[in-house]
Amino acid sequence: MDSKDDPLLNLSKILTALSHPTRLRILALCAVKERTARELREELGISKPLLIAHLKQLINHGFLESRAEIDEHRFIVRKYYKTRKFKIEVSDETLASLLRKI
Repeated sequence: MDSKDDPLLNLSKILTALSHPTRLRILALCAVKERTARELREELGISKPLLIAHLKQLINHGFLESRAEIDEHRFIVRKYYKTRKFKIEVSDETLASLLRKI
């Protein structure tokens, strides 16, 4: 079975993406208003590489989206992040499958 077709593996990956307190804080901050990476780093007090790793997890799982904006006066591109609306549903079949595997 392909890992994409395994509902338990998919659920595990989703829950893993949401299991880190920093990622939950990022989602909360970006739900209130769009934030740049710099704003997030300053608010969270973390390094740029660590922030990028957290953002990548959230974007890859569809919890966060981004858009780029060009500042023509300073000749830079700013990336803004925003939390996407999401809903997590777990079917009875997935839970039953989990019980069979335990």
